[in-house]
Amino acid sequence: MKSQLLKLDAPYQVIYAGGLVGLHIATMVTWTEDESGEMVDTVSYPIIDQGEEFPAGKMVMTDLDDCRVLCPPNGTNLIWVMKIIEYDFQQIDPAGPDYILDRMKLLGCKIVLPKEKDEETGEMVERMEYNATLDVICLTGFGDSDDDIYRVRSNCFEGFYFQAQGTVHEVYTELSFQLSVFQNYFYDNIISIRFNSSDGQLDKVANRLNADQRIEGFKHDDDYDF
Repeated sequence: MKSQLLKLDAPYQVIYAGGLVGLHIATMVTWTEDESGEMVDTVSYPIIDQGEEFPAGKMVMTDLDDCRVLCPPNGTNLIWVMKIIEYDFQQIDPAGPDYILDRMKLLGCKIVLPKEKDEETGEMVERMEYNATLDVICLTGFGDSDDDIYRVRSNCFEGFYFQAQGTVHEVYTELSFQLSVFQNYFYDNIISIRFNSSDGQLDKVANRLNADQRIEGFKHDDDYDF
């Protein structure tokens, strides 16, 4: 097997690679040659700089084709970041939105938020209220027991992405944690993320999350202990 190191020039892209986030500073290309000398079985591995406490030059053993650009030099939009978080959840060992967002902030990524027209002034302003429609699948049981297992996902195109699996309590706990991650990261930019269920399942979880945010019209149900 042969290899060659390809150094890249700044400004560097911030990429998601194998559960890690870092500046793409170089690429290691490996290949073998057939009897005629032609290159075969070519694989490219990113070399990244994770910033801060990590030394630069970590090679990630993930094919470059399976990596995603998180933040080009000019910044990226919120929906694309949520698509990356959704992609991360699909991996065997997800890094989680808290790690991804914190590392993006450390590496200087700018996230551009959606805008909408202000009803009073007519000016385009950053959107501050969002929805999260939960698509719920009951994996075990019939949805009538607290021990039933659910899988919950939301639509990243609404602005934020959520995913959880487990009992009602476990789903609520995980979604509440993810909500706190987004609230802490975007604390100056969002007022609320209003949850609803696409088919009425786990309405009590959605309502509790809304009540936690003090959204008008929702209150905690003392009869149900999360």
